[in-house]
Amino acid sequence: MKKLSLFFVFAVVLWGVNISYAQLSETTMKDIIETAQDKVKSLENKEDMEVVNITIDLLVGTRGEKYVYRYLDNSFDYKIYAVGDRRISKLNVDVRKKGTDDKWVLVDKTSASEVKMDIYPDTRAFYEFTISVKEFVGDNTAGHFAILIYHIDPLKK
Repeated sequence: MKKLSLFFVFAVVLWGVNISYAQLSETTMKDIIETAQDKVKSLENKEDMEVVNITIDLLVGTRGEKYVYRYLDNSFDYKIYAVGDRRISKLNVDVRKKGTDDKWVLVDKTSASEVKMDIYPDTRAFYEFTISVKEFVGDNTAGHFAILIYHIDPLKK
């Protein structure tokens, strides 16, 4: 009987250890990675898009900003998708293009829970994407975001 009780306690402890990391850690990236992965699968498998950049990072406070830099080719019309994890309710995304005088020119900006933008480059140029938090969920002061830059896949059209 003692061995059976010991086995039962051991089994309960092992089962309890099997709790996922997401349940133990409030700072896990697991949910934002799954969100980005699902979006990529949808874009590439269902919408015939080619994802050319994915950035996943942490934003701290409403003054914290992250930057993504990329040349965009005027052969493509680009789409931008950005989303926060469970701790971010709204993101800001500003898109700037480096002008001929080396100054940044605002192309577009928006705020939403899921940011969706279209960029139509008139020439091949260097672009800056600035991501920040407009609003956190509850008392949160940090959260992860994902931004995807994509266009129609030329091999599938």
